[in-house]
Amino acid sequence: MQQSNCSCVLILSSVALAQKVMRPDQVPCSEEIVRSNFELKEKLNTSGELTDTASAPLSNSKILLNVDDTRGKFVPYRSVVTDKDGHFDFGLVDAGRYRFLAAPNRGWKQPRKVTCTGEHACEINLVLEVNPTDQEFAGCPIR
Repeated sequence: MQQSNCSCVLILSSVALAQKVMRPDQVPCSEEIVRSNFELKEKLNTSGELTDTASAPLSNSKILLNVDDTRGKFVPYRSVVTDKDGHFDFGLVDAGRYRFLAAPNRGWKQPRKVTCTGEHACEINLVLEVNPTDQEFAGCPIR
């Protein structure tokens, strides 16, 4: 009985392993993960001021407050427009988890976490920074 010595090389190729490079404007809007960035433990009057990095007030700027609908989606709760001095007032806001959108478009960085100061009211003072336009989801509506 003769033994045969065989050296074999097996090469596997898979399309599944190939990586596709996508530009930020090619990422589907539906893939964006949206999380709450503001939470109230109790019902409070919620107001504040909105400025830019040069301390200039953002006047006549729309601010959105969307509430978590318990299915992981955020639905409109309230919106306000800042006055000429950048002040806004949502009035009495129910306890809950919210998505606080400090600017009506993606031209500004949205806050990752919004916090209150004050004991008997929620005072929010935000400084908005300009957002780069080459980020993922830059062409998508704000959520």
